[in-house]
Amino acid sequence: AVTASLAAGLPLRTAAFAALAVAAVTLHTAPLLRVVRGPGGVGAGRAGAWALEAAAQAVALLALLLTGGSLRDAAAVCELWGVAVAVRVPRRGESPAGRRVLAAVAAGSELVGGWLLLAAGGVVVLEAYTLPAAALALGAGLLALRRRPGLTSWLALGPGLGAAFLPSLVSVLVSGEPQPWRRLALGAAALAVVLGGAARRWQAPVVLGAATLVPLALHELARGWDLLPRWIFLGLGGLLLIGLAATYERRRRDLVRLRDAVARLG
Repeated sequence: AVTASLAAGLPLRTAAFAALAVAAVTLHTAPLLRVVRGPGGVGAGRAGAWALEAAAQAVALLALLLTGGSLRDAAAVCELWGVAVAVRVPRRGESPAGRRVLAAVAAGSELVGGWLLLAAGGVVVLEAYTLPAAALALGAGLLALRRRPGLTSWLALGPGLGAAFLPSLVSVLVSGEPQPWRRLALGAAALAVVLGGAARRWQAPVVLGAATLVPLALHELARGWDLLPRWIFLGLGGLLLIGLAATYERRRRDLVRLRDAVARLG
């Protein structure tokens, strides 16, 4: 396919789509081998099917490389391949494990294609890249929690929440720009996650949401340090210390109860 395209005088990035077409045909032809009895029996047919599927994925990667750094062409290859793989997911006869792998490949291809399109359009907003990935991870985690009740929230929701909160939090803490809307949105989202996790008794959202809120609150205090008279902070700090000293035992019991409550979350 690549040689024929080049012989016809077409550019290399156009040959990428010809190679992608071959990969798509191979991907959808491979399942037919599973019902064919090879020289070694049925297992030989299944092995051949897996080999063809692996070859199809490799050719799709080759097609991506053939785009030659053109972001829009590379995005088109990823999006088309994601569609081609997604069509295989509901196919009758696919095993549950096979469906999960195909769904992951399709989602990953669509995600990378979206990133490439954003980069080609000059989009520099951080959340435009991180939130789609976080949404995919959280969707997969919620689905896994429904199908596997014994799964912990850390395995199911931790990666998605980390992808959603960590890049934005680092940007707020490290960047010297004010970013008021990002700070407001991040704080509101973290608070909503803490409340939602507490309502569903999920440990990961409570801990990760609180781990986002605490440094964000400290950052806001640091920003307000130069805007308010110093005596206000000293007075508030003194009142806080007096209150903690007067109710030390009760606060210590509250911390123990809080730790136990978080430990009981799933």
